[in-house]
Amino acid sequence: MDVLDKFFKKYSYKFPKGYPDMNDEQDKKLLFELIENITDTKIISESQSDYDQIIRKALGLQEDENIPICQTSLSLNKNFNLGGKDEEIWSKLYSVLPYKKNSITPTAGAGKGEIATYWAFEYNTNKHTVIDSRKLENPDLTIDGYGCEVKSYDTPNITLGKFAKDAENIALLNKVFAILIVFSKFDESISIKINPGNFKANDLIPAFNLMAELEQNTSLRKMEILQPLYSRIDSLYTTLKLTPETTPKEGAAKLLKRILFNKLSKKPRMGKDIGYILNVSEKGLGRFYLIDDNIIDAIDNENILNGVYVASSELGINFNKLFTSSE
Repeated sequence: MDVLDKFFKKYSYKFPKGYPDMNDEQDKKLLFELIENITDTKIISESQSDYDQIIRKALGLQEDENIPICQTSLSLNKNFNLGGKDEEIWSKLYSVLPYKKNSITPTAGAGKGEIATYWAFEYNTNKHTVIDSRKLENPDLTIDGYGCEVKSYDTPNITLGKFAKDAENIALLNKVFAILIVFSKFDESISIKINPGNFKANDLIPAFNLMAELEQNTSLRKMEILQPLYSRIDSLYTTLKLTPETTPKEGAAKLLKRILFNKLSKKPRMGKDIGYILNVSEKGLGRFYLIDDNIIDAIDNENILNGVYVASSELGINFNKLFTSSE
């Protein structure tokens, strides 16, 4: 039996499958921790190595110099306020951006605070494993296996990226706006600017108002020429679980919550039960917002209507209206 066989036999009970699944971030984290504890050697990924190089350059460190440890003990979902030397290092890293893949050019797609957050958790007195997870619809960082979307402290309005792959919900939006356009007052001098890629929540309400009126008109429903229209409305009502008593505001809010739920399940949650939005400032302040099914379900209609919008096909939210920060 070689040394690897002995290692996995000894620690197999720690992994749900009896062995480390390298496609599972939690398994990878545990494996690295076991190896680090045995060998006293830090295991880092390619993305971590890139971030370490960026940090060394920003802090003026040589290759043989250790990256400083953040002495403020940090934990997921626990707000923080760095001070002293920790705040000084954080402030130097706050505006530093990650590089584009296979390049030393800062990426325009990243935001402030990502490198600083990586440093504060990866090089923390309380051990964490932090990975750059920016690809497709994933969040900025993965901390201890959980997605974490990092945003600057300047504004509560943030974007969560394009939702072009959300085909089912885009189809629902197309139905809503098609009905709105067909039944809106005709005026050649006015161009209709709202569409599934650019709208505010309240733009949906007139369409749901029109659908409610059509639903209640039994005479029009009997007309054969209008059957395709009613089929689309019925399909929309069924998908959103609306009833004839549903108000236009409730209908609009349900559609928006459905879109929000789908996007947040990917960023920051990456398909897991929970994820986090972390709002940070240059002064070393960090506020966590836990995202899970119950929290999304609990958002009331008024806050959905005032806290969700779409611009340039990107889903935007005001997280102060939608979520409560951790303590």
